[in-house]
Amino acid sequence: MFKTLFIALILCPIPGFAQVLTNGTNIPITKTWSSQPGGYTYPISIAVPSGPVPPGGFPVCILLHGNGSQNLGVLAGPPMLGPMQFGAVLPCHILVAPTGFENSWNICAENSDAPDVEMLKDLVLQLQSYSNVNSNKIRVLGGSNGAGLANRFWIENTNPGIDIVCATVSHLNDFQYHAGNFYKPSGITNTNGSFCGYDVVSSPLNTTKYLSISNVNDPIIPYLGGTSVVGANFLPAETAAHHVATYKGYTGSILTAGTVMGSGSSEITEFSYLSGAVVLIKGSAGHQTNAAQKSYITNYFSDCATVVGTEDKKEIQIGVYPNPACDRLYIQANAALVGVDYRVFDPFGRPLLSGKINSENTSVDITNLSKGVYYLVIGGDLNQVLKVVKD
Repeated sequence: MFKTLFIALILCPIPGFAQVLTNGTNIPITKTWSSQPGGYTYPISIAVPSGPVPPGGFPVCILLHGNGSQNLGVLAGPPMLGPMQFGAVLPCHILVAPTGFENSWNICAENSDAPDVEMLKDLVLQLQSYSNVNSNKIRVLGGSNGAGLANRFWIENTNPGIDIVCATVSHLNDFQYHAGNFYKPSGITNTNGSFCGYDVVSSPLNTTKYLSISNVNDPIIPYLGGTSVVGANFLPAETAAHHVATYKGYTGSILTAGTVMGSGSSEITEFSYLSGAVVLIKGSAGHQTNAAQKSYITNYFSDCATVVGTEDKKEIQIGVYPNPACDRLYIQANAALVGVDYRVFDPFGRPLLSGKINSENTSVDITNLSKGVYYLVIGGDLNQVLKVVKD
């Protein structure tokens, strides 16, 4: 009897024994389709922030790679691998990075006909079962081909726990929006069919925020709309954002003048609808994202609050100066943070410097860093990221 009960508890965990998601957690998701009757098991890598679990659990960002890339890791590697290595951009998120069949996602004219949206739905449900995950803050971020899947998921998802979808360097195509509606495919996508088989009207959740990042000089996805080398026709980026905003309740005309942010090669323009519920970021970073766009993602995802706790009823705060800096950067912190680790990452998530906060004004030697944007990540109870500039 006791043996039978023990086996039952293993197979059917009872409430109160929720599992904790870790870097080594195995999330097995296998899908079959006509060309893969034996099934394909999606490789999934996971990176969980160190430090205590915040109230309500960690937010999660599912990263979707570009065509031909793969998510072998989420903390290091070339820009489009994860898809942009967001270890430094979203250090307070659990990062979950699946790899698609033949390193591709099923949009239409791609290498894969896999049921990738169904995979994402299963993945989200499994993630929501872990005790250290905030089940109401599951985000999806895709780059290029991965952005195409992110757009599909925004259109087709029915799980209210998805609160943000971000599509970088690939906005809506006319498969996904035509005849005044959003569409999903009724079956396997077909390049020879009308709109590639996207023939079922779909009603996205109004509660999910939507961020699109596109570039005027993108050689692959045309900002102004039209045909593309990927085999799809794209809406103009600004028109696509307006369609999303209108669906979510916006009644005004399309925004033609946005808010300019940043400067030089990192200048971006923000087109924000419905108090940020729908945002388009226009840049000039080709088929990638620049530092200002990544910084915008950090802020849009509300990653790492500036004030995160109290000690003797005093707020724990941190800052850096000067910023920009030339040779030395100073970390200004409460005495409670002395002994906490810090790390400096480049925009691709590669760690360059590390140390400990040794006083309320800790000096960091950045002489050997090249000019540019970096991210200072503070560990311990703070788990905060600060953008710094080396002049």
